Amino acid sequence: MKKMKIFLLLCLMFLISVNLAANDYEFRSQGGHIVPMNVSDIVIKSEKIHFKMESVKADYEMAEGMTVTVKFVFDSPEAGERYIGFITPESAQEEWLSDPENREEANEDYNFRNFKTSVNGKNVGMKMYKLTDFLPKDIKQLEEIKKYFKEYDKAKAKADADYYRKSYVYFFKANFKKGENVVEHSYHYGGIVGSISNDFNYVWTTISKWKNQKVDDFEVIVEPGNAFIEIPEIKMKNGKRVDWELIGEGNIDYGYKKYDGDNVKSRVLYAKLKKGYLRFKTKDFSPKDEFRLREIRTLNLEDYFPEKTEKGFRYTDDLMQAAYNARLLKEDELKKISDADLNIMKNYPYALKGYDFSDKKLKDYFSKFLWYVPIGKNVELYENDYEVIKDVEKIMKSRKK
Repeated sequence: MKKMKIFLLLCLMFLISVNLAANDYEFRSQGGHIVPMNVSDIVIKSEKIHFKMESVKADYEMAEGMTVTVKFVFDSPEAGERYIGFITPESAQEEWLSDPENREEANEDYNFRNFKTSVNGKNVGMKMYKLTDFLPKDIKQLEEIKKYFKEYDKAKAKADADYYRKSYVYFFKANFKKGENVVEHSYHYGGIVGSISNDFNYVWTTISKWKNQKVDDFEVIVEPGNAFIEIPEIKMKNGKRVDWELIGEGNIDYGYKKYDGDNVKSRVLYAKLKKGYLRFKTKDFSPKDEFRLREIRTLNLEDYFPEKTEKGFRYTDDLMQAAYNARLLKEDELKKISDADLNIMKNYPYALKGYDFSDKKLKDYFSKFLWYVPIGKNVELYENDYEVIKDVEKIMKSRKK
């Protein structure tokens, strides 16, 4: 039994990376335990994923995040029970979770909720277990895992086991018939929420664990609502890239940015929609990269953004930097800023949220930025947005004295 527990734990560790929601994966049941399959004998004929950014009702308040809806069509060589699911750490960021007390607190609030699953039109229940239910006190017998994976790093496996000790296993039982089977399920995913950004990740390279290591017909839709988002370029194993199509109205364009610790500029899609969604469709989908999306909640990100996008849209300028650092400006710097510029600075948070300015000068000014897409007068600001406005208004009031 002890070896079985170790086998389960380490199999789980190799399936996903830190802070990622995982694509569906097949398990098998042995001795009452759910064990991930190394390679399935089932083919994915089609897969459609829908990411919709929205808030849903939680226990005491609205929970921000995105609703993930997935529809699979599988081709099974035989009838029988199949266990399908994923494993994930729960909530928060890696650095914050390094403190055991924080890790306990994070797991009190589930990062995944509202599961709905059906197999061939019949509703099935999603089961959830803590990995601690399977975690033995002694994890020295890591050799058990070697025969199941070509690449094995003992030190990494130990580190993963320590990190994931508060993770959860989500799975459901599918009664498959021989031939075509339709699996549909959805859940709400909280992402990694911060004051300046909200990160969402989805593992779809587990497609390589199904029989043909690809999806015959694949489609993904991203419905960001009014959020300003970035999606790093995604490449497939055949070298082709995922090219997003805008269905609706808004601004989308590519730029190049550097990620932390990376000296190479990466191509990133930026999008701000008035209505509609982004879509990608292809045949024989075999991804090399995972799906990552960041909601940019404030313009004051400590991150590198391109000076201009490929179409010439701007992301930032000197006035924007001044607005988000107004309380730090020195007296000689403030003297260089005109009253008209202060009015622009005060309105950056409103512009990011899509406020439709009646003042033509303001509308024309902000229209050079990719993230400015007018949607109406009723926009919702975050708490840190009001801090920016307050800081600039303080300067404006001091000039009237």
